[in-house]
Amino acid sequence: MRRRSRPVPFVALAVVLLLTACSSGADNDADTNRDVVAVPTAAAIVATEPCPDLEPADPRADGLPDLELPCLGDGPAVRLSDLRGVPTVLNVWAAWCSNCDREMPLFADAAERAGNDLRFLGVHYKATREQGLQSVKDFGVPFPSVQDEDGDLVVKELGAYAPPQTFFVTADGRVAGREIGEISSQRELDDLVERYLGVEL
Repeated sequence: MRRRSRPVPFVALAVVLLLTACSSGADNDADTNRDVVAVPTAAAIVATEPCPDLEPADPRADGLPDLELPCLGDGPAVRLSDLRGVPTVLNVWAAWCSNCDREMPLFADAAERAGNDLRFLGVHYKATREQGLQSVKDFGVPFPSVQDEDGDLVVKELGAYAPPQTFFVTADGRVAGREIGEISSQRELDDLVERYLGVEL
């Protein structure tokens, strides 16, 4: 049965998380990381979108955590609780996650159609920066991303034990919804954006 969207707060049952297609366990990391090219090409670095320069904002109880992460590519570090002003789709992904790879064309299509009505930001975790940069090219990642190499901060603060996971954040910083697992179609992504953020694509 397909996983259902779940509203905040970030309380995820371990059983549900274990059903997500990409495992974040240490053994899986060791196996899958062998398949990831560790050296980024110049094209991969050029293709990485710069992270946004955000205005500081006071964290809110029903918003993203007060967590600052360095940019995967160029640009400043991003404090997640500062994602305000524009509705935001925050996608947690990893270089070793094949489901994340399959999702990226959906995000690319949605981002192109949304224009300035939506902001897309990724959180790349549990893989090195070099692996992430290579995957930007290999996956066709259409948005800037921040980096948590160990994944500990993302697990602790976002409760994202296994990618992909997607958070839908309103313009005032409220997390309106969360999708655990792969978004499997363009219609599904469009419906989630409209349901949680009120943006029709």
